[in-house]
Amino acid sequence: MLTVREVGPRDGLQMVKAVMPTAAKLRWIAAMVAAGIREMEVASFVPPAAMPGMADAAEVVRAVRAAHPALRVVALAPNLRGAQNAAAAGAQSVIIPVSASEAHSRANVRRSRAEQVAEVARVAEWARGLGEAAPRIEAGISTAFGCSLQGWVDEGEVVALAADLLRAGADSVALADTLGYATPSHVRRLVRAVRAEVGEARFGNLHLHDTLGTALANALAALEEGVRGFDAALGGLGGCPYAPGSVGNACTEDLVNMLESEGFATGIDLPALIAARGPLREGLPDEPLHGRLAAAGVPRTYRPAARPAAPEPLPALPRRPSLGRLPLEGVRVIEFSHMVMGPSCGMVLADLGADVIKVEPAPGGDNSRRLTGPAIGFFPTFNRNKRSLCVDMKKPAGLALVRRLAAGAEVVLENFRPGAMDALGLGWEALSALNPRLIYLSCKGFLPGPYEKRAALDEVVQMMGGLAYMTGPPGQPLRAGTSINDIMGGVFGAVAILAALREREATGRGGPIQSGLFETNMLLVAQHMAAAAITGSNPTPFGDKAMPKPWPVYDVFESAEPGRQVFVGVVTTTQWGAFCREFGLEDLLSDPALAGMQQLAAARPRIGARVAEVFRGIPQAALMARCEALGLPFAPIAKPADLFDDPHLLASGGLLPVEMASAASAPGGAPAVPVAGIPGLPVLMGGARTALRRQPPRPGEHGVEIAREAGLDEAAIAALLAEGTLHAEGPAALAAE
Repeated sequence: MLTVREVGPRDGLQMVKAVMPTAAKLRWIAAMVAAGIREMEVASFVPPAAMPGMADAAEVVRAVRAAHPALRVVALAPNLRGAQNAAAAGAQSVIIPVSASEAHSRANVRRSRAEQVAEVARVAEWARGLGEAAPRIEAGISTAFGCSLQGWVDEGEVVALAADLLRAGADSVALADTLGYATPSHVRRLVRAVRAEVGEARFGNLHLHDTLGTALANALAALEEGVRGFDAALGGLGGCPYAPGSVGNACTEDLVNMLESEGFATGIDLPALIAARGPLREGLPDEPLHGRLAAAGVPRTYRPAARPAAPEPLPALPRRPSLGRLPLEGVRVIEFSHMVMGPSCGMVLADLGADVIKVEPAPGGDNSRRLTGPAIGFFPTFNRNKRSLCVDMKKPAGLALVRRLAAGAEVVLENFRPGAMDALGLGWEALSALNPRLIYLSCKGFLPGPYEKRAALDEVVQMMGGLAYMTGPPGQPLRAGTSINDIMGGVFGAVAILAALREREATGRGGPIQSGLFETNMLLVAQHMAAAAITGSNPTPFGDKAMPKPWPVYDVFESAEPGRQVFVGVVTTTQWGAFCREFGLEDLLSDPALAGMQQLAAARPRIGARVAEVFRGIPQAALMARCEALGLPFAPIAKPADLFDDPHLLASGGLLPVEMASAASAPGGAPAVPVAGIPGLPVLMGGARTALRRQPPRPGEHGVEIAREAGLDEAAIAALLAEGTLHAEGPAALAAE
């Protein structure tokens, strides 16, 4: 059953001209409860001077709790004091509004967006101290779809704000279309991204206004994305007094009619709901009411959706633990990189909370955006959670801006050819003179030595470092099917940065550090070097089908379905016994020539043939189920596209909803799938996976805001844009201008 939360007594009354008497409010609320409303925002706990119509907030909450014990009573409070007053009166949920628009935040609560997030953290910390008696703390992101004071609100910032609010300790996060600016495609896109970020259980109601007549269409779009809770106001009343042009919530009567007609049960009696307009009109006789259904009457074709056999209880979600700050929040990283090694290092740091500014050449940005073939996914994969500064460093003003940023940064990382950064005046010696605390990572093909001037690629170091030899069949060296050294070299670079940050705490000074592609490969091949030292000969390549293995079963097998293969391993005598009994191979189990693991390993060819014959008669799913029941190591042979639907990755939060638009070289000019689930960091911290806070940036998307942070005034920024030194692209950049 869907939940329609009535917000008229709170949002609806904050824009009306008259003050509705308390007794009239209570009669109106009672009529809506009688119609089947199960959740209701009944008051705002704000100073009476600011909103006289809410002066009776505590009285209303107490009376409603006493008269309607089955109703979930919700109140809005802009700060800790308001939340405390709401809880004291008996509110079961408290909404703390946080504006996505910086301009609206300052107008609405007289705080910056960051300050209001901090206020949510204060409220959440206070609520945790109340234990079971605590109200549910809901963070409502207002102006999530646009703002009349600011204009466009960047969707990536909304997603990042939602994540920040959960880290601050909010139990759930809701989205509000305060101005009614949203369109169905906008709703689908943002709801999908925020739900993926915060999780289905932590996504609250969608609060829709009908300013431009799109509320019902937007509600349908949200339904398609899985939203099952909506806010609305009887008579379509409401709006925000601090957002010019905000008029009229979604009309509860019209919304219920649409939902029920579409087959979504709400538990609300529609004729009784329309009748509740009577007490509303009596309490506000001079206020015009809205709503198409009330004007036209309930259609004769109307049929309410089938109700569940028993009312569903309202969800009682466990309180989300506060994750606190991300480990690297406050660490600014300036990234000069392309391809994979440097970007993967920056991605790790960004996922852990660092402010990573990716410096790209103006106007087109990183050439990795335009790669094709097997490299087409490089940019969207390794550049999430970063900001883009697209600047021409060949121009003195561009170089000066970059140097200015480096002077205030914690870390610079680069992965260009030896000497390239020095030639620009951006090497370690030049930048450390500006910033002695700077940690400067160079991701190189080779650490200092005879090879350090050579050009290096992942394939080069795999060939010269023994990895290609170990991967392919004898005499046919084969590179691994991923940029393994580039990625791991970036990870080791991030490890070195973390160690350098720790060392700087003791010494107060930064320093130069390096990560080597070839040396990364050598660590990966070290186990085979050790084997060669022990045995006196080179190990057999893994691509050699005749490679001796110390177990009887350790191979890829065909199932009954063509092309659906399964790897199965049997690596202990206990597993061998259970395996033979499960798959009808008891004769092998009783064979005296197969009495121990060494004998079993020596007999692998004949055992493998028998096992392959058995497995060819079993469908893949059934085969894997039987192996799992035995506790055997097994795996389907998956292709990359199969992993988007992997149940473990989906359930564990391992896939991040990354936009593919930054892959500019996609066939046809646009990715086949606009958003794909891309694996996040393989770590769990504070009980949660690292999250997507920013989509891969468009070229220069954050250039204007970064220039402002560097201290440039508007005239200087305008000049840089005009002369092409600074390139700004995308909604965030345009809004900033």
